[in-house]
Amino acid sequence: MDLFKCIFFIDDDYPTNYYHEIIAKDSSVVEETKSFLSPKNALKYFKDVEIGVEEIPDVIFLDINMPEINGWEFLNHLKDYNLDTPPVIIMLSTSLNPKDREKFQENPMVMEFINKPLTIEYLKSLNERLS
Repeated sequence: MDLFKCIFFIDDDYPTNYYHEIIAKDSSVVEETKSFLSPKNALKYFKDVEIGVEEIPDVIFLDINMPEINGWEFLNHLKDYNLDTPPVIIMLSTSLNPKDREKFQENPMVMEFINKPLTIEYLKSLNERLS
């Protein structure tokens, strides 16, 4: 099984990102994690990817409800970047809004929609499915 080289957590809640980083480390299937409290800062990272300064993450775990721009808006902006191999995107949310589930099903950029919190079992299963 190949390890994920890098996964991103984009969520405006620091404790949630911190917890998910611990889960990723404990899963033994992730080499590196990066967390962004600001989706706009995550988008700045992808500008550096375009010019070859940074690497594309294997997976992005993306929250929906954030104050600057929400997860769906983030995805709309991410489409503007010229990424050779786009990352796998998993919506990781507490949203119970059925419209969010509908948007997920209509958005080809998003592989899955799961509820928080992330679990070790889910990460291992995802790694197996993507390896």
